[in-house]
Amino acid sequence: MKIPYIVLALGTGILVSCHQQGQQQQNSVVTDSLPAETEKKVNCYEKVLGRDTIQLTLSYQDSVASGKLVYNFFEKDKNTGEFRGIVHHGIIRGNYTFFSEGVESSRRVIFKVSKEQAFEAVPESIDQQGFPVFPLDDSQLKFDSIPLEEGACK
Repeated sequence: MKIPYIVLALGTGILVSCHQQGQQQQNSVVTDSLPAETEKKVNCYEKVLGRDTIQLTLSYQDSVASGKLVYNFFEKDKNTGEFRGIVHHGIIRGNYTFFSEGVESSRRVIFKVSKEQAFEAVPESIDQQGFPVFPLDDSQLKFDSIPLEEGACK
C-alpha cells in the first residue's frame, strides 16, 4: 500500500526536473505506431487495489497516445489529469498534467501497453527535485507487477 504513495510523491518531484530533459529527449525519440492488435479507437484500463484506483483512458493517432489518467488513493487527494505521449514498440513515454489540491502539476509517466493490459513503469530513482528518473533505453525499464486491466470505459 505504501508503494503507490511513494511512487506518486516521487513522480511529482521528478516531473519538474524532467520537463527540460523530456523536451530534449522528445526530439530524439524514434516513433512508430502500435502493433495492429492494440490499435483501437479508445482503450480504457483500470487497476483497483483495496480502496485505491488507477484509471487510464487512451486514444491513438499515428504514434501519439493521449487521454485521461486518474490516481484515486484512499484518504489521499485525487489526481485527475491528461496524459500525452509518444508510442514506440508498445511503450508510451509521456507527460501527465494533473490537478491536485487545486494546483496544476506535471510529471513523466511511462506505460507498456498491450490489448488487455497496461503496466506503469517504476522509476529507477528520484532526482533532487523529487521527480522520477527513468532509463532512456526501453529494455532497461522496470514495470509494476500488477497491471491495469482493460475494461469498459467509464
